[in-house]
Amino acid sequence: MINAYLENMVLTANPVRQVILLYEKAISCLDEATELMERGSAGAEDMKRKYESMGRATEILTVLDATLNMEQGGDIARSLHEVYQALINDLVRITVEGDEPQTLRKMIKILTELKESWEEVEKKVYGRPEATAPAV
Repeated sequence: MINAYLENMVLTANPVRQVILLYEKAISCLDEATELMERGSAGAEDMKRKYESMGRATEILTVLDATLNMEQGGDIARSLHEVYQALINDLVRITVEGDEPQTLRKMIKILTELKESWEEVEKKVYGRPEATAPAV
């Protein structure tokens, strides 16, 4: 039931809202991974959840990067590409080298700032922003 609601929300959202929803989900995934790192539990289930969360965040960043239109977006698109690539590289490094909750917190801050910028774009282009459900 919730998945159908979320799917409908994403499919009917304006393109800017879709980007915002992706940011929200990536932030949620990184929050979960950070919490699991800080808890310090080495249990198999927690490890699995942590890596799945980081994997989902990586997938979202890859989608955001792949949808950039370098021709129309110009310098902004190139800058976003560099940011997305740096974040993806950090996630890969953390996956290989070990836990770095402080790096994930920095990533969350960057993504939150980008999300807020897109929310401003949405206000200017579409008027009032659409209501969103919490990232699941």
